[in-house]
Amino acid sequence: MRISVIVPVYNVEKYLSRCLDSLVNQTFKDYEIIVVNDGSPDNSKKIINEYLKKFPELIKSYTKKNGGLGSARNYGLKKSIGEYIMFVDSDDFVETNMLEKMYSVARKKNSDMVICNINDYYEKSSINKLNYNIYTGNNVFKNPEIILNRPAAWNKLYKRELFNNSDMKFVDNKWYEDLRLTTKLYLECNKISFIKDHLYNYVIRENSIMNNKNISRNYEIIEAFEDVISYYREKNLIDKFNDEIEFLAINHLFIAASVRIIINSRNKDIRKNLTPILEYFKTNFNINNKNKYLKDLSFNQHLIYTLMKSECYVLIKFIFKIKEFISA
Repeated sequence: MRISVIVPVYNVEKYLSRCLDSLVNQTFKDYEIIVVNDGSPDNSKKIINEYLKKFPELIKSYTKKNGGLGSARNYGLKKSIGEYIMFVDSDDFVETNMLEKMYSVARKKNSDMVICNINDYYEKSSINKLNYNIYTGNNVFKNPEIILNRPAAWNKLYKRELFNNSDMKFVDNKWYEDLRLTTKLYLECNKISFIKDHLYNYVIRENSIMNNKNISRNYEIIEAFEDVISYYREKNLIDKFNDEIEFLAINHLFIAASVRIIINSRNKDIRKNLTPILEYFKTNFNINNKNKYLKDLSFNQHLIYTLMKSECYVLIKFIFKIKEFISA
């Protein structure tokens, strides 16, 4: 078996068929689809069984007690037999030639990891195809900026051997499990390859994990960064990759996580709710230094970064409310 595609499932009955359709219709042939029902209480199980009947040679279905996205991915890894591993979130969908293109590059270049570009797919509008700053190179030791690529698990093809180390697994019942693991996996790769094609469709929906209104869950990004920093420190690499880790913190902690907290807070509570994030950032990173990657922030990111430094939190919330109103 060349590729195992692992699909964790939880409360996605509205999106699951589209996801599975994109996977069962791949131009690539030698692969398996590992569907892990993570105790989903909706009709996802019924949908999975329908596809299992239609594609019994292609789909393997498992049901487990709810343990979160990381737990479901780890479970799928244990059940998979592929030479390469791919993760697809069940509310997303992929292009029908994704496996073929990713595997071709992996074999041709003997890659430990292959990364493709993505489409941001908004529910209320058409596909918004974005060319993210894809940082290319051979590996992080020759090209450290590779660490700055979007730390998602799902737009990548991995050589199975990367997960043989017991430390290389997702954490259970935690947010930001991708950030924790992907940033570590980069260090384990001798060769990382890139595809500019937009092969993965990332669905941005109102009630997804990263848009969840549970403010306290956003604080888990602090634990994620502590995990990453500890791993790099244990390998005596924290100084070598200091700029890259700091820029990740600027982008994902100081900007993205802070914005999620701001837009879901009452105005009078914003400063209090931001305190854990801001204190951690200011203790571990230099907000006023000239990180060499700041130039890579998009216009919108740079605007939020500037407003955050000026503590214009209510203005940030107002901007996002206006944006939501315009797109409604």
